[in-house]
Amino acid sequence: MAPAWWHAVAAVAVVVVVVMPPLAAPCSCELHHPQQHVCDADYVVFARVRRFTTTVDGQQAYKVRVKRIVKGSEKVELMLQKGLLYALPGTCEAGLLPRTSYVISGYVAGSKPWVSLCNFASPVRNLTPKMKKGFRLLYQSGCDCQILSCHHYKSCPRASYFCSWSTSRHHQDCQGRQSVCLRGPEGRCEWLQGRLYRRCMKTLRHNSTAPGLPHHNTIRLVADGSRRRKLSKFAYKRRMALRRRLRRPRPAIGYIPKKW
Repeated sequence: MAPAWWHAVAAVAVVVVVVMPPLAAPCSCELHHPQQHVCDADYVVFARVRRFTTTVDGQQAYKVRVKRIVKGSEKVELMLQKGLLYALPGTCEAGLLPRTSYVISGYVAGSKPWVSLCNFASPVRNLTPKMKKGFRLLYQSGCDCQILSCHHYKSCPRASYFCSWSTSRHHQDCQGRQSVCLRGPEGRCEWLQGRLYRRCMKTLRHNSTAPGLPHHNTIRLVADGSRRRKLSKFAYKRRMALRRRLRRPRPAIGYIPKKW
């Protein structure tokens, strides 16, 4: 007969629970125009990142030197005086590099300025002159217009209260890097037509609609850059005959009697 303690152990069901550590979920961000980032952000600053540090309360943050506050209330300006931009841990971390000047848009939560991968953070050296002007002045003046990215649509929708961002997936991105969405004289939201923007759009349309490159035996480039088509067999014979005729010695100027 089994001892009494064995019956007690057998009566207890031993359940082993294996707890797996949660996997880091990938950070999913919506595609936004730089102007939309400025309009939706709680603050926008030009700042130089010094280092990535850990604060006294154990949170990770970027130690920065704020050069210029483009957008932010008085309360936000007091927060930015500490020179800390708090970072989300994991895959949503902004990934700012030390000793680099950035233009950064972020949000405020818990009386702290935060920046994540989904906010706009780009080195100043990568901005076009139009983008720099937009961050300093123009983007905020167009916040009453929405910007709709067209990469989900076969053809861009059109309306008076938003601008269709048709170049969002192109490498050049003329509308993202060379233009601003503003209300025109008729009250419609339109892209600001600058010289560089028109040139960029012209190049983009040419590259997207141009046919395949011609064969070398049909069109060839001459020294001045113009194109010369290869002559047909009949036209080639006519041209060579004209050249032979021009090479013949011309008669001297004066009266030459006819031969009878």
